[in-house]
Amino acid sequence: MEFYEVKISDISLTNVGFAVFLRPKDSEDKRVVPIFIGPLETHSITTVIDGTKPPRPMTHDLMLYMLTSLGATVLKITIEEIIDSTFYAKIQLQKEDEVITLDARPSDSIALALRANAPIFIAKSVLDETGIIMKEEDMQGESISSEKKIQALPKSNLQILEETLENALKTEDYETAAKIRDQIKKLIENS
Repeated sequence: MEFYEVKISDISLTNVGFAVFLRPKDSEDKRVVPIFIGPLETHSITTVIDGTKPPRPMTHDLMLYMLTSLGATVLKITIEEIIDSTFYAKIQLQKEDEVITLDARPSDSIALALRANAPIFIAKSVLDETGIIMKEEDMQGESISSEKKIQALPKSNLQILEETLENALKTEDYETAAKIRDQIKKLIENS
C-alpha cells in the first residue's frame, strides 16, 4: 500500500460540522482530503495547533501520558481506507522492540499524533478517492470549487460554535472559549 505523509492545511466549519483538511506534505499534489469530525475532536486538535494548554489534561493528553508512562511511543498514524464514507485509521506504537498497531478514528489519531509530534500518513487510494482541489479563497472558509461542494450556513455555524463554546467551558479552557465567543459575536454581527 502506498502512503503520502500529510499535514493539516485547514480546519473549517461546514454545513455538516467541522472538517479537518489533510494535504500531502512533500508533494506538488494540490488535493486535500476533508474528514468530518465532531466539535470535541475539533477542540482537541485546535488546542494543539494554537498552542493552548488547558488547565487540566484533555482526553488525548491523558492518552499520551498513559502511553509514555507505559514506555510506548507513537510512531505514526495512517489513514488507510474509506468504507461507506467512513475513514479508518491506525495508530502505530512502539514499546521496546515491539510495534503495536491499533485501530482508531482519524480524529482521535490526528489529535494524538499532534501531541506526540508523530507523522500522519494517508493511503494513496484514499487520496485518489476522496481528494478534492480547493481554490485559495476556499481555505479561508468560502465554498469549495468541485462537485463535492461544502457551503457554510450561518445558522449551522452558530449552533456548532455554541456547542464548541460549551465544551471549552466544560473543560475549563477559557482561552479557547474566549476565541469562540469572539467568533460567535462576529458571526452574529455579520448576519
